[in-house]
Amino acid sequence: MLRWYRAHGRELPWRRARSPYAVLVSEIMLQQTQVSRVIPKYRAFLKRFPSLGALAAAPLRDVLGAWSGLGYNRRARNLWLCAREVVENRGARIPRDVAELRSLPGVGRYTAGAIASFAFRAREPAVDVNVERVLSRALLGVDRAPEAEVWEAAHDVLPRDAASWNHALMDVGALFCRAKPACAECPARKACVYVMHGRVNSTAPYHSNGRVNSTAPYDSKFEGSRRQQRGRVIRALVDSPSVSLLRLGPQVKEGFGKSDLPWLHDLLRDLEADGLVALNRTRTRVALP
Repeated sequence: MLRWYRAHGRELPWRRARSPYAVLVSEIMLQQTQVSRVIPKYRAFLKRFPSLGALAAAPLRDVLGAWSGLGYNRRARNLWLCAREVVENRGARIPRDVAELRSLPGVGRYTAGAIASFAFRAREPAVDVNVERVLSRALLGVDRAPEAEVWEAAHDVLPRDAASWNHALMDVGALFCRAKPACAECPARKACVYVMHGRVNSTAPYHSNGRVNSTAPYDSKFEGSRRQQRGRVIRALVDSPSVSLLRLGPQVKEGFGKSDLPWLHDLLRDLEADGLVALNRTRTRVALP
């Protein structure tokens, strides 16, 4: 696996980063978001906020503006809160310890392990969805093992170079060990319990060089979803100091009318509870915090 990764691993900008801050930014951005969408935003975000101190000192509305279009805007606020917490209470040093990392806003078990291994070269596993699938199949012989068993297995097989190992697992999960696996092309095939037990029943359209041979179908579930509407609210507010609800509504929902105001109020209440928007006292105008 490590030999394959050194020769064929994906070239991603954050993999060259040695700054714990840059690693933190990439890991928060990559939560539930495709790599191809993150790359340009990652570069632009670091240019706009080149350091932990710059991010901590920025108004939240500027951070949300830079994040706009990436989705799941709560992550932007968590990242901003992380920066403020580390600058104000931790001497502007991102912690190395996994337990301390998990105490930061928006940092869960996977993200803590990823930051520890990638930024500090700690011998820690980082089990995301792709890695969970690879380890479940390769070590445990099933499509999806219980989470506790996967994390135990991840600890058991960690080599000294945990960072390269974690990256290798992610790449194998992204390129070969998909829902429909391309086992014949996979660098782990000779040591994979899933393959040895003959549980392979499909192939995926991938070449041996790791390049995708077809694109995934567009996720129509996003169209018209509440997540899409939340994103539209943030985008509409980026360049506007304050907007009336009647003016905002048509930018969020096609065919918006006064009868839709209760629906819009409900949407904005959720965003307000997440700390992403601020309504005025009469609840008739809204702005970014």
